[in-house]
Amino acid sequence: EAALDFLFAERGGSRAAVKIACVGDSITFGSHSTGGSHTYPGQLQTLLDTAHGLGKFSVTNLGAPGATMLKAADSPYWDRPQFKALSKGKWDIVVIMLGTNDAKDQGSWGPDNWPHDCGGAQNTSLEECSFARDYKAMIDHVQTLGTTAAGPKVFVQVPPPLMQRYSIGANQTVINSVLPKLIPMIANENSVLGPIDVFSGMGGVSDWAIKFPASCRLMSPWGPCKWYCNTQSCDQCHPNNLGYAHLATVVKAGLSL
Repeated sequence: EAALDFLFAERGGSRAAVKIACVGDSITFGSHSTGGSHTYPGQLQTLLDTAHGLGKFSVTNLGAPGATMLKAADSPYWDRPQFKALSKGKWDIVVIMLGTNDAKDQGSWGPDNWPHDCGGAQNTSLEECSFARDYKAMIDHVQTLGTTAAGPKVFVQVPPPLMQRYSIGANQTVINSVLPKLIPMIANENSVLGPIDVFSGMGGVSDWAIKFPASCRLMSPWGPCKWYCNTQSCDQCHPNNLGYAHLATVVKAGLSL
């Protein structure tokens, strides 16, 4: 994984191109895709090239597998090479999608990352919320990295749903019920753009506990499972190539580009 961390894919782009940084974890990096342009940032680049012509946009993949927003968790984005690359760059647009690995906890057979201090599914709150505090610090930092003095446009994103309990050692309720409420609160509190609702765009629903299958399998009757499970890849957290292509369309729409 250490070697893969340095594969920051940047495509397209003259010096005048609109520079987009995609900050995130393995879902941004493209785990379970076949790589290359099949990651969501790669697909976003392709969509923008098709819509606006070559060289108008330059998308950089700054996804760090396993990364968290929480500084006290097991693999903070702040300590990864992708954060250094982000900090050295100047950007017109920064999109942030972190939280999936933050949601890991011991009750889900994962590392003790999520401190359960942001309320629960029914009483989500920014008060005393460590995740919101560290998210604000990231937003504050990113806002200093613009190509102009005004800073970049910053978009926050709600991560995609987790399709199976205990998958990747993450708390399914935190990902599917808490983050979809918490991240819009963070966006509003920090006056940034979005949130881009990748959760809903990738099949998430508020009553997921009733409607979701126990897990995604080949030929699942739950339609969104096709974005996670086919003969190319079948995972309960990371999309397959088809899913990443769809995720890119959700992000492009959210960016209004």
